[in-house]
Amino acid sequence: MSAYAALAPLIATTRRAESATRDGDDDDDDGRRRAARDARANAYAPTRENAGNFAFAPPPSAPVPVKFPRKPLEGAFAVLLLRSAYEAIDDVDMLPMDEFQATSWKFRASEWEPYKYLYEPLRIEQGKITDPLYFDFVTFVQMACASRAIPKAAKVFEERTGAEGLVTVVRRDPALMDNANLPEAIAERCGKKIYERLRRGFDRGEDFDVAYFKGTPAPVSARGGKERLDLAVEGMRDIAEVFVRSGYALRISVDYDLRGAAQSDAEMASSAERERRVRVRVNGPATLWGARELVSRGLGSPSTEYLGFCLTAFLDESGVRSSYSERLTETEIDMAWTLNV
Repeated sequence: MSAYAALAPLIATTRRAESATRDGDDDDDDGRRRAARDARANAYAPTRENAGNFAFAPPPSAPVPVKFPRKPLEGAFAVLLLRSAYEAIDDVDMLPMDEFQATSWKFRASEWEPYKYLYEPLRIEQGKITDPLYFDFVTFVQMACASRAIPKAAKVFEERTGAEGLVTVVRRDPALMDNANLPEAIAERCGKKIYERLRRGFDRGEDFDVAYFKGTPAPVSARGGKERLDLAVEGMRDIAEVFVRSGYALRISVDYDLRGAAQSDAEMASSAERERRVRVRVNGPATLWGARELVSRGLGSPSTEYLGFCLTAFLDESGVRSSYSERLTETEIDMAWTLNV
């Protein structure tokens, strides 16, 4: 059995219903949060613009390998990210998932030897998703295949499911008929799944205990704008810490971003009530090589920005509008966020 075939059930299979336990005061806050989100506009996918402090210039050639050691990932967390992305791709109904699996296997096979060569004499074990070198590779493969499929994505198709290959006709949601909307839709669905599983617990199946991720914050209740924004930034820090403890990065800093144009006292007082600028720096992420490789090949949408997707889902649930840009270097992912209410 190939390494990809062995990995596929971990990504694609959910055998038991996810935990539905809710925090004691969640129901009281849900209505207020929904009302606060009515006019929200959250961008789940990052932008990479060619102007400003966070100008993003795609690497002129293929990225070099990551030259420093990264942390091993927790197994449940690695599966959570991969499965959330797989299910998000499935949810937008852009191609049969049996076709996606076959395409992914062929693409992985064609890319594996060149990738191993980058890291010689280090040995990378196929299928070991807790190894950041392999996780970096397999997440690249997953999103590269999704990106390659989007331009020719079908709106109606037949899909085979189950051991007997039952054929069903799938029609895409009318709201997603424009293929250009698929990358953002995948990012949104992926982010919501990641945040929900971090918060409620992640059920990998009958052979595993439900994994819980201590410290994942609940959405901020709909309060005054200034207080809500400050609590949202604290929640972003808490989520970053969960990612670090789970092995996603060596370090993640979440700080107020004081860069930018000077403001008058009146402008500063006004923006303090309705807006925050935040800088998130992810040092040594497990997706560093793949993120750069996707962009260098023109396949960076959807990206592997799992942290950005998850942070946006938290902010969305908290009634905070958000968008962010990112800059990729050989050591980190540097994100500039704008939050407002």
